[in-house]
Amino acid sequence: MTFDEVIGHMVFLSRYQEIRSPLPNPLLSVMLNDMPTITTHDDGMPIWIDINVETLEQHHDLRAFLSALYGWTWDVSGPEMGHYAIASHDGQPVLGVGQGEGARGEATTYFKTSTIDETFDQAIELGSSIVFPVSPVSDIGTMAIMTDPFGARFGLWQPATFNGFGVVYEANAPGWFDHVSSDPAAAGEFYASITGHTLFSPDPDMRILQNGEQWFASISESQTGAGPQWNPIMVVDSLKRIHETVPRLGGAILIEEMPVPGSSLCVFSEPVNGTMMTVMQGGDHPD
Repeated sequence: MTFDEVIGHMVFLSRYQEIRSPLPNPLLSVMLNDMPTITTHDDGMPIWIDINVETLEQHHDLRAFLSALYGWTWDVSGPEMGHYAIASHDGQPVLGVGQGEGARGEATTYFKTSTIDETFDQAIELGSSIVFPVSPVSDIGTMAIMTDPFGARFGLWQPATFNGFGVVYEANAPGWFDHVSSDPAAAGEFYASITGHTLFSPDPDMRILQNGEQWFASISESQTGAGPQWNPIMVVDSLKRIHETVPRLGGAILIEEMPVPGSSLCVFSEPVNGTMMTVMQGGDHPD
């Protein structure tokens, strides 16, 4: 990964330094330890993230790295479930790690749907391609993985007994999602269609997906030719701790601190596959 690719990933975040929107926005107003646990998600909202690696050694090492950063505990399945592991924060699920041939540490963001067959067909009609078809996962839900028309991978999840994230917008949990591609205008329209949520542009160069008054994802343009992707962003209580922990565990800090209103962000690469990850400092909405 080049430094230019990191900068391209972060361009949308710098735009927040110029905007003071009155709308509730979790990127600007994450409140630590002030969010209830979640038992349901609205259709179209991000509901899960997982990361897939190729070997069991990588699987172990990535879990150890993430535990050191976030204090997560793990429930690891056996070979019959592909050694899939679920991380928990204070007993609430926040992220999965899987293992499979050819996996390179990429993260997949899943969107909740109550009608997965219809959403899947709609995404196909709008130009998506199939990575993994609609399939039941034991008795816990139904999944599909696709590549959107712009080249970014995303997933669909229809819950049965597993409802995805149990907590968001607090330390050691997901706080924001960013989609990067060469055509953010078309990408924004695509995700507004399949999620059923509103595409909002507070600035000509910014596109935000909005559920009611809640901002939950940005649709950004790749400035450096970096590959299209969804980038989940975790909340942390201390960037200083990240700065100290990541290098000690073999990762690399790529952007130490980028101020945004009410918060700051840090970008680093993890030591197992070199995948870029972004975290944000939890804080209050700016005055």
